[in-house]
Parts: sequence; structure tokens; C-alpha cells
Amino acid sequence: MTINVTNQKPAVLDALHTISCTGDYDPMPAIQQTLVDPLLQPLNPNTPASVTDAQGADLSGDILDLITSCFGDTLNVGSEQTVKELLGQTLISFDQGTPLPVAELFAVQAGQQNKMPAPSLRVLYTAQADVIPAAKALLAGGAESQFFASIAYTFHPDTLGFWFQSSTAFDDFKVWLSQQTQTMASALPLATTRLLNDFTTLSLKGLTESLLVRKDDSDATDEHSFARVLVHMLMRYVEQQRTQAGQQSTALDTGILPFTAGELFCPCSIVLVNVEAHARATAAKVTGEWNLINQSLASPVKVVSNTSLSKLTSLPRAAARAAAMGAKQQPGQPGSRSAQVAFRKQPPSELDLLKDITRVLRRMGKVNKSQNVFRTTKATFLKTNRRDPDDFNKPGRITSVKYMPDLHIYIDTSGSISEENYQEAVMMLIQIAKKLNINLYFNSFSHFLSQEVMLRTENKSTAQIWKEFRKIPKVSGGTEFTQIWRYINASRVRRRRLSLVVTDFDWLPPSTRQDHPKNLYYAPCSAMDWSFMVSLAKRYADSMQHIDPSIRQKLLGMVV
Repeated sequence: MTINVTNQKPAVLDALHTISCTGDYDPMPAIQQTLVDPLLQPLNPNTPASVTDAQGADLSGDILDLITSCFGDTLNVGSEQTVKELLGQTLISFDQGTPLPVAELFAVQAGQQNKMPAPSLRVLYTAQADVIPAAKALLAGGAESQFFASIAYTFHPDTLGFWFQSSTAFDDFKVWLSQQTQTMASALPLATTRLLNDFTTLSLKGLTESLLVRKDDSDATDEHSFARVLVHMLMRYVEQQRTQAGQQSTALDTGILPFTAGELFCPCSIVLVNVEAHARATAAKVTGEWNLINQSLASPVKVVSNTSLSKLTSLPRAAARAAAMGAKQQPGQPGSRSAQVAFRKQPPSELDLLKDITRVLRRMGKVNKSQNVFRTTKATFLKTNRRDPDDFNKPGRITSVKYMPDLHIYIDTSGSISEENYQEAVMMLIQIAKKLNINLYFNSFSHFLSQEVMLRTENKSTAQIWKEFRKIPKVSGGTEFTQIWRYINASRVRRRRLSLVVTDFDWLPPSTRQDHPKNLYYAPCSAMDWSFMVSLAKRYADSMQHIDPSIRQKLLGMVV
């Protein structure tokens, strides 16, 4: 959609809002005031700002709906493109070509303010090079936006954060919070009072302290609930600190970290950040802390208690201690050549797919041990000839054994995949496995994931292998890829395999940042209606740009 903006004063969005903790919970007025009204501020006060489409239709009244449509569980590609174009024309600092989703608009704005390019294969942000220097700069009176953008671009946490200059600054907030809650003690429910008292016992001497405050957007929205009171008080305190800093010309010691817009207005979790601790910590410690937060946010288990504080990272910290495992380094962001890849006009042949799989296997390199054995034989005079060992003029032969990465297949068996499609996909994979002469790891999936099975295809006929396939139970239902991502990422062994999802691409990813496995690729399940499958694959690739910008290069058999 083409957007035309006239007589609009270029804006800078401010994440500060003070949604009341009394009455019914309605974040829409705050979203309107924070995200929409600044975009409609006129340059000439006597004439209203105008936002129209290519046909001249007024879009001013649709801006709120367009923006909020980008905060859903799945990515709305059309709305994303429209809102990015709108923000690019109305904000002073915004890159409408950013691969990040609209939900991270505050991060994009902060990055542009500090001339920080968007994360990509060629632009990697790290704790050592970005987060720690930005923390030191903030302590020295630098811009809080640089510290915020460095964390957002490095780790992309889907949460609401607040930074405090030091543990002392956090203690000052706790004193102020106690004073404020005492004045409204008669109106607070007993559960909220108890949780607020527990909150004042927290310490922020480490890098972060994180809390779960809601199970989902509909939870803890009652009047004077702990989640509403805590966010309201944090926002009021930031507002007060800004006023005092402006009057006294002093540096701020508290601020907001609006990592995603959805969490800004209805947070399920809150992360409190100690800037001084970040400035003094090692890069490994900072990386481990934020990876642990992201791991906790991605966990499907969310336990929020009404009687005691629910710490976001308590379960993974306990598991890490029990397993005596260090934090894992996040994989780097992939490349951006994906947009230049063209889709095939005809369905791929079995040979096309075999070539693509072989190319990826060779690129991945050798492993210590696998089911994919690669034997090579060469002539050499260093070994005697087996048939004529006394003739030194005849070379012997040396056979070396190497191991390529295992091949793990995930076949889509959701409701959109017919039995015929499934059989075609399986037969194609059988032929490929026979030509590679390897065994396969196999799961079927819908919105459930079946148990992993190793299918021994080596030295077996096609009929024998198909008979083995038919014995494996299939799951059915909807489609969900993120369970495969989590399943692969949970095991170092599975991360080293070439994982191939065979699907019709009829699925949209979540709008939040996810950890996509490095060696996970996709292939079409069968010929089906090729033009329709290509359209679904294009939609999937477009909606995956914030998760894996190089996703088109991972569509085996689909692109040339």
C-alpha cells in the first residue's frame, strides 16, 4: 500500500504511559496516545495532518487498528509493510526497510537515533562490543537510547524492561514505592499488598531481576491487581525522575526499555536491569544472563502465583545448576541475500531435491560419527597390492571412512496434507535416502510432534522401506513449526543434523523474535498445486524476515 503523509510534524515516540490501575483495564487509549497521536501532530496548527492511500482515501482513523494488528501472535505481512511505510514517513528516526517486526518499533527508532544499522549477517551485535560499552556510556551521562538499542539488537527479548543506574537507584525506587502504596493501602487487595511487600525485599545487585506478572493478556487485569499496580508505579516513577532531572539538570537514573510494543501496554513479564552491573560484568556473563531470560520467555510453562512473586528465570536457573551447564551462545544472525532468490516455476524433480540436499550436507562439513557414512577409496604405493603383495610397482588401495551429518526428516501430517501428498513425499525421500545410502531420523508433526524414529533404509528395497514407514503412527491436527525449532535447539546432537521440514508452508510464524535452528531447511511435500504452494512459501518467507532473513535460501527444491 502506498502511503501519502502531508502537514505532519515528524515525531519521536515516547514509551512512557500511565495506564490507571483502577477501573476496567483498557490499554487502547494509552496506545492511541503513545503510538497514534504523535503521528497525526500537524506541522501547521491551522491545518490537520493528512494520511491517505494511493486513491486519496483518508487512513487517519485506521492507524490504531493497523498498528495493533501487528501485535498479534502471528505476523501480518500486509499490515507490517503498511505500518513500516507510515512510520518511515512520520518518525524522525525510523528505517522502514528494517527486517525487525513492527512490534520492535521502539528498538528500531533507538537504533536509528544512534546510527546503529539493523542486525544482520554482516552486522552482529554482542555484549562485548555493544552492550557493555553502552552501559558504561550511560553511567557517564550518555543517551539511554543507545543502551536500550544495544540490548534490543543483541538479544531481542519479548518483555518490558526498566533500567536502574545501580542497585542504590533501585533501592530508592523501593522506598518511594512503599510510601506510595501506604497512601492507597485501604484500596489494595490483600494479595496485592502481600506481593508489593515481597517486591520491596528484592535486590538488584546482579545484572537483572525478572518477574512473571501474567500468564497471558487476559490474566491479572482486575482493578488494583499486582501487575497493574506495579507497572503503573514504575511508569509514574520514571515520569517523576524525568521531571526532577529536567528541573535540576541532572542525569537520569531510571528509564524504560520497551523491547516489544505488545509487552509495553500489557506485559506478561518485567525485567529490571542494573546498568552499573552490566558495565562491570564480563561479556560471557551478560550474554548468559540475557540468553537465560530469552530461554525462560520461550518456555511453554508459565506459573504465576497470587501469593508469592513469580520469578521469570527461577526454573531455568535451577535446571542449569542441576545440570552444571553454562549458558549457550546464541547463534549469529543469518545473511540477507534471501530477498534476491527466485522461486521455481515448475515443481522440483527428485534429482533437483537430491542436489540441494547434497549441497547443504557438503557445506555443513564432516562430523565425528553419524548414520551417514561416506567411504572413499584411492590407489597408493604406501600400501602393498592385495593381489600381488610382492610387486612393488603395483599400488595398493586405501579405503577411508568419513561421516557426513545425519539427515532428520519432519513430515507435515496436518489436516491440509492428504494421504496422497504424504505418500508422495515419503516415496520421494525414500528414493533420496537410497541414492545417498543412509539411514533417516523421522518425525511426523501437526500441532503435536511424534516420537523420533530412526528408519534403516540402507540396503533395503523401496517396498521394504515404505512398509516400515507405514508402521509409524502419524499425528494429525493443525500446523506448528516452533515446536520443531525448540525440539532441535534442545539437543546438541539434533542441532548438528541436517533437519528437513517437508510441508505445504501453510503456517505463519509468531510476531516475536524466535531462535531458528541454523541447520533447519524446508522442502515442498509434493507437487500439489505448484502456484498455490509457491504463494504459501512466499508468504512464509516474507513473514520470517524478523526471525531468519535468509529463509529463502533454506527452501530446498523451491528456489533457483
